[in-house]
Amino acid sequence: MSLQLRQNLQARLEQRLKLTPQMIQSIEILLLPQLALEERIMHEVEANPVLEIAEDGGEASEVEGDSSPSDPTGMLTRDERAWALRRQSAKRDDDDDAPDKMAALEAAPDRAPSLAEHLLEQLRFTDMPPEVRAILPEVCWALDARGYLSADLHELFPDDKLEAAEHALELVRSCDPAGVGARDLADCLALQLARQPGDNSFELRLIREHLDDVLKNRLPVIAQKTGVDLERVKEAVEVIAKLDPKPGLPYARADNAFVVPDVILERAEDGEWVVRVPNGRLPRLRISDAYTQLYESPQADPRDKAYLKEKLAAARALIDAIGQRERTLLKIVTEIIKHQSAFLEHGQEHLRPLLRQDIADKIGMHVATVSRAVKDKYIQTPIGILPLAAFFSGGIATQDGSEAESSAAVKLRIQKLIDSEDKRRPLSDQEIADILAKEGLDISRRTVTKYRIAEGIPSTRQRRAF
Repeated sequence: MSLQLRQNLQARLEQRLKLTPQMIQSIEILLLPQLALEERIMHEVEANPVLEIAEDGGEASEVEGDSSPSDPTGMLTRDERAWALRRQSAKRDDDDDAPDKMAALEAAPDRAPSLAEHLLEQLRFTDMPPEVRAILPEVCWALDARGYLSADLHELFPDDKLEAAEHALELVRSCDPAGVGARDLADCLALQLARQPGDNSFELRLIREHLDDVLKNRLPVIAQKTGVDLERVKEAVEVIAKLDPKPGLPYARADNAFVVPDVILERAEDGEWVVRVPNGRLPRLRISDAYTQLYESPQADPRDKAYLKEKLAAARALIDAIGQRERTLLKIVTEIIKHQSAFLEHGQEHLRPLLRQDIADKIGMHVATVSRAVKDKYIQTPIGILPLAAFFSGGIATQDGSEAESSAAVKLRIQKLIDSEDKRRPLSDQEIADILAKEGLDISRRTVTKYRIAEGIPSTRQRRAF
């Protein structure tokens, strides 16, 4: 059997979408929220000597003296030549900025300690063997976001360090908040219960032997199994319900508390909504006059000229991308507010169904652009700072064929029905669906169940009071 290899030349015409570096950068800039954009701008200023931060009312820097750096050896790299040029053209001294930088550092808020740092601070002056103190930080940093040590010590430490690690863990379990260092939920609750005054032996028994029944609200089953009166079981469950199942979580969330709005919404004197992008925090960029003049000079070194051409193009592309981000955000958010003004004026029950595709169709943009623009962005409104994603919601059809009701508004109606129900006879998902159907919504039991679970609302059995 023989094989024949043959080469053919074929012409083929096809269309492909190829993203240029400028397009990629524009997409990246659009994705960035306010704080991340500030960091990106400062990084670009440091990396590109052509970019400058414009002072308020300031003029472009002028070149003083000779327009090229002294380089008698001719051995400087193009980065070094550009840096020398930048140093010659700069008018302000770094030392002049030092007091302002120091004042900014001093005014910056302190970072909240992590859980590990909080624990190590408590144990700083505790007496312990040197080998325990040496391994203590590793034990503290091994805790997860809940404050649990979910991995076994045998998996984390070698045999010769196990005894010291166990000692360190016992010290951690004695710290605040109560419950840290627990192995699991039952251990976490038991640690907290042990610090409470009085006789909690029955509550501890429920945690250790009947926790599943407690979580599923099977109080009559617990009473039958333990031979204890139902009222006493209810009292014990109420005590357990007040314990914190995730004591380490507040420390894990500490770094995410600060939000800077990307868009600001205000009321004008005539009552109309006004949308603006708060660029006051962003450094104002400009292209250095000194480098532009050097690039345009016929006497410029060809190597400097090629380097500056690349940097000037990158600087213009960045400034254009930032401007495009602002225009895109304004266009998208203005259309969102037109659609959701009732939500801002009257509350979440008036949130209308809105998809990202709806906004894209209205303003003639691709839905991917809209999705990138609203991702991780926040808007400051008269009712508070909200994520832009909060203005989007699917819809539930109405029986009379009128405009659908947003899923967020339906979830709120379900929550209100459950809040007002008789806890001795809580509503089933089917009963909730029937009530909403009588109010004009075309909703199934399955959808009610999905929304209830999404909102973290317990089931009928778990909500029942005895």
